[in-house]
Amino acid sequence: MRGEVEIWNGDELLFKEPNMIVDGAGELLADIMTVSPSLSGIQNTSTSAILDASNYIIQAISFGTGKDAFNANAHAMDATKEALIPFFVNRLATSGVVPVVTFVSSIENYTLAGDFVIPPKVGLPVAPDPALTVLEPNIAMNAKVGGYFVSSVFPPNGQLTNFMPSSIFSSMVQNTVFSSTTSAVAVASLLGCFPDGSGVLPTGSRYNKFYVRRGSSSEANPYIQAAGVEVVGGFFNAASSMDVSGFVNLVMSSVPRVGYSMSSTASGLCMSANSSFSSNGVIEYSVALASGDVGFANMYGGIYHLGLWTIDMNKSLQSGNRPPFAFTRVNNPRKYKLFCRKGLSKNLGFIEGFNGDLNNTQLSIKWRLRFL
Repeated sequence: MRGEVEIWNGDELLFKEPNMIVDGAGELLADIMTVSPSLSGIQNTSTSAILDASNYIIQAISFGTGKDAFNANAHAMDATKEALIPFFVNRLATSGVVPVVTFVSSIENYTLAGDFVIPPKVGLPVAPDPALTVLEPNIAMNAKVGGYFVSSVFPPNGQLTNFMPSSIFSSMVQNTVFSSTTSAVAVASLLGCFPDGSGVLPTGSRYNKFYVRRGSSSEANPYIQAAGVEVVGGFFNAASSMDVSGFVNLVMSSVPRVGYSMSSTASGLCMSANSSFSSNGVIEYSVALASGDVGFANMYGGIYHLGLWTIDMNKSLQSGNRPPFAFTRVNNPRKYKLFCRKGLSKNLGFIEGFNGDLNNTQLSIKWRLRFL
């Protein structure tokens, strides 16, 4: 089995390289070949539904960054950022959004694109390894809120997560040590990493593209707070296609026939194949990232990882979940298994030819797997 990843900016091909199939793909094939067909005779639909083919296909895509990034950029917390939390709370109350603050300790190492901060490299992703089960293993986050480590309640899962929409983080912090509004907003800003859809943002406002530049201690003003440009939202939260853990849901679950109109890639992960599938075995998985999705991911260290995921049937059943596995943003009952991944040596959101007033542009990912 082979595969390749393409990244497009409109009609311009920016990148094309092979992917890496990991052990999870072999485990999935073993599951397919060993699941008992006798389950079809069980009247309990949740049990017989285990045989449904949709349980054994690619179901999600996710994005990650290097290990060191999870303690830098907008993931970091120090006294300067902590002092801004009351401003975060006021911003949420007045505009319904949570500001993102990323720290620049040395401005020479950063690129400012419009009002986005493009972080320097903070460690490349883990080396290719077919035994990987997450995009970036062994992550430890040091950020604290109210004296508690954020990771003690929300352990890192090896990829960029989706805590910023108030509809998500307000539910996630219930009955935790971060249940107060102040703590909840701080946690949302630390965990990030993708913006609300523009349709839910206040009309005419400026959204949460913020950066803080720290100067030397001798400066009268140790930081500069700058608002972003006009409202920029994201596709993932506009379509509710990404859960809190950062998995973007498959929104098309069957191979199109001739004349079948494909779902918009802005609505989530799409799957397609042409009439030659029986002879070439090629299936394409595609998804679009809005400029806001790319720009905000940059605030949290950039995108250096891509992963395709299937449902982990064993873990899902062991946790008490039964098919069909509904997708929800907050309490997603699906457990995933990494099928293949792609590591990048250059940030997906890097802006070529920066001239001082460019913002990130919409990108499209086309990931083809060859099953023959």
